[in-house]
Amino acid sequence: MALAGQASFDESLVDFAVVVFQEDGRWAAAPLPPHVGADLDLFAAAVRQQLSEGPILGLLGLGDEYFIALRLVGGRELLFISERSAAEDDAVARQVLDRLAPELADGSGPAGDEELFADLGLDSFELGLACEQLLDERALRLTDLVAHLAGRIGFARQFTDCVRPGYDTVDGY
Repeated sequence: MALAGQASFDESLVDFAVVVFQEDGRWAAAPLPPHVGADLDLFAAAVRQQLSEGPILGLLGLGDEYFIALRLVGGRELLFISERSAAEDDAVARQVLDRLAPELADGSGPAGDEELFADLGLDSFELGLACEQLLDERALRLTDLVAHLAGRIGFARQFTDCVRPGYDTVDGY
């Protein structure tokens, strides 16, 4: 349900909802149903369903404007949102900030655990720079940016195959 000042959820605004995991020592990705973009608990529950011998990541892109990353570490959830000002108009973005810290709602820019991918080869500086690039370069597609980040970690092809089946690229984005 939308909060006051927030539009109701439209599944067509989900650019991608993906769970990324490791199987036999290799990265794999699977699409999640678009309705998980309506609620952070739905998204987290869908990500939790995935078994993995390594890291489990959830990636959710909305409105070609921002993305949410969720990483399961033991029983904990690490959260990151690329643009916190999205919470002004979007319920799931608001839920992310409420879970992180409600006082983060003011301002713009990324919020959450910026080191969530550091042990996988993507440091906080590069993640923050990519978020700035997304804001500054309006022609940059959200899926292309996240595919680039996925490439830095090692699963660009799996991500791209999941969000754009049949998309033919050399480098995955």
